Amino acid sequence: MARLQSQLQDAGWRLLTCEPETIIRLENKAEFAKLAEELGLAEHLPSAYDTPEEARYPCILKPATGEFGKDIHIVQTCGEVEEALKGEPLGKRLLLQEMVPGRYEYSTSMLVLNGRILDLVCIRYEYSAEEYVWPHVREVGKEQVGVSLEHTAIMYAFLAGYSGFCNFNYKLTEDGHMRI
Repeated sequence: MARLQSQLQDAGWRLLTCEPETIIRLENKAEFAKLAEELGLAEHLPSAYDTPEEARYPCILKPATGEFGKDIHIVQTCGEVEEALKGEPLGKRLLLQEMVPGRYEYSTSMLVLNGRILDLVCIRYEYSAEEYVWPHVREVGKEQVGVSLEHTAIMYAFLAGYSGFCNFNYKLTEDGHMRI
């Protein structure tokens, strides 16, 4: 809708959207990591590895774009990563990042207008394993929970210029720090 908003509005549609570039920076994981770096918020993302050799295993190998756990793998060795890369470098199509263990994952959905969060709801999911890639794990529970002001402020910082519905999935480290 963002790319076609002029035509849709001319046709009488009422839209809640923003510039396509804003959406790309939020939905592409490589672009999102760059944005986090620019905003001084990289500490709230899992550590990223530039080469298979520098990674701490197990870790996550995932596409820069995609959703719902598609083509995301837990990798145990440098060799597994190199096999998946087939000679291409990390960073454009595939990303290698820290595995954040924990049975709980948070999904915060928001209604946003011009970077302002109008409303939000958070569901905390509990899964049957400490290390997993959804949906290849059994869900054992879920509940609606509040979002701390600190975590809301972190998510808010990414939303400048954004309008629409947005979702942040994240885990908390053992010491309570957010990893988006």
